[in-house]
Amino acid sequence: MQPLIAASYNRLSVLLCCLLVALSGAASPQFNWNSNCQNAYQRIMSLQLNEGRKLLAQEKKIHPDNRLCLLLENYADALTIFINEEPDEFARLETNKDKRLSAIEQAPNKNSPYYLYAQAEINIQWALVRLKFEQYFKAFREIQKAYNLLLENRRLYPNFYPNLKSLGAIHAIMGTIPDQYKWGIKLLGLQGNLQQGIAEIDQFLQKGLENDQLFREEGLIIKSFFTLLLQANPQKAWETAAKLPTDSHLLNCFTAATIALKTEHNEEALVILQNKPTAGGYATFWYLDYLMGTCKLNRLDPDADVPLLKFVNNFKGQNYLKDACLKLAWFYQLHNQPDKSAYYLQLAKTKGKAFIDPDKQALAAALNNELPHPILLKARLLYDGGYYRQALNTLNQTSPELLANKSHLLEFNYRKGRIYAGLNQVQNAIAFYNQTILNQQTSLPYYFAPKACIELGKIYEKQANTQLAATYYRKAMEYKNHEYKNSTEQQAKAGLNRLKK
Repeated sequence: MQPLIAASYNRLSVLLCCLLVALSGAASPQFNWNSNCQNAYQRIMSLQLNEGRKLLAQEKKIHPDNRLCLLLENYADALTIFINEEPDEFARLETNKDKRLSAIEQAPNKNSPYYLYAQAEINIQWALVRLKFEQYFKAFREIQKAYNLLLENRRLYPNFYPNLKSLGAIHAIMGTIPDQYKWGIKLLGLQGNLQQGIAEIDQFLQKGLENDQLFREEGLIIKSFFTLLLQANPQKAWETAAKLPTDSHLLNCFTAATIALKTEHNEEALVILQNKPTAGGYATFWYLDYLMGTCKLNRLDPDADVPLLKFVNNFKGQNYLKDACLKLAWFYQLHNQPDKSAYYLQLAKTKGKAFIDPDKQALAAALNNELPHPILLKARLLYDGGYYRQALNTLNQTSPELLANKSHLLEFNYRKGRIYAGLNQVQNAIAFYNQTILNQQTSLPYYFAPKACIELGKIYEKQANTQLAATYYRKAMEYKNHEYKNSTEQQAKAGLNRLKK
């Protein structure tokens, strides 16, 4: 089951911020969505967690039987663990899960759509949190339980549209699991495909509009991440994320800045992060410093190390620390500080864990004592920020004949392909991607050729050449020995799913 988890982690982890409650409908004494709960919910989702907990404590004094407080308290716990990733905190808060589920199950009024829904959401939240601590078996059993609860709730209350949000997310994710791991999904009784999941999420958004849903932002979060990660439509993903109000909502800042950074809207991401809300008791979210440092590094700012150092020195979790150390090594390499560069490259060996793909790549670089070619590195960073012309000008400072290292030559062609694609010079992009694939055997431990296959698949998919698109998506999965294997395979699977191949 571990390969299945590894292949799914990056997509599933973001769902903790996506699978948020959309509560509406008739209230009951045990599930009373009143103003106290609404206000607490807004505070929690904006990451004013302590304020949200205080409001829930007041509500429990007034209405001690209101089971919705238990669900909202669980969101506060799950988000706390999600942003901090501290093992001791996880162990302490985990004890609340079974108590809350037991209290909900004992509600006198079981004839409410919230009865099963609340249980399902609590299971989903803990499943996604567990993935950060590599508790694979428990996580997937909880997803299985949540899935069955949601199916039953949909049968009993077909008009209760919040079911669509969570079922849609599960269906979409299950539909992108690589074929070699499908047996695990079938064993758990989970089903679904990408088209079904996206359609359900769209239904949720539409029904929310029709019913004056107060929590449309949650659906937009899901939609933006799925549009980027599963539908491979970065521009549409950014258009969706850009609608999220970020002035007083730290979770929206995380979402919008992450989507902006991943869609080459570096300047927009910097503005969002520079204007994030701070006054008002917001949770400390060190990952936003990592994002800020990454954005500044993409722009080659002379102070890009400052937020990256804040993240490395303060974050007590496990993810992105190795990658942050590698980025610091790159920064000091570009600023002619070899001692500091070597220090942070070595620190990448011990900081954090190598669970997600960026950290795996950082660990591999540290173990090989490997820093990139400085010109290739500048071009890569500028491209990641969406500064395509600057990236191309930088890359043109050298020629492939001067690159004796095999990986440097592969990267040169791959980077040129990415840059030309960004400049909408599609034929040039195709030529350089194909050159990358031609020069790399499937056994070599570099991600350039498999990533080139993914990009070619996207190009031909956009051109409605489904046969060639499917060929390149399948070829991407032939490369087994590289740091981005998990995410590459899932992108390829998502592409084939979109093509129904």
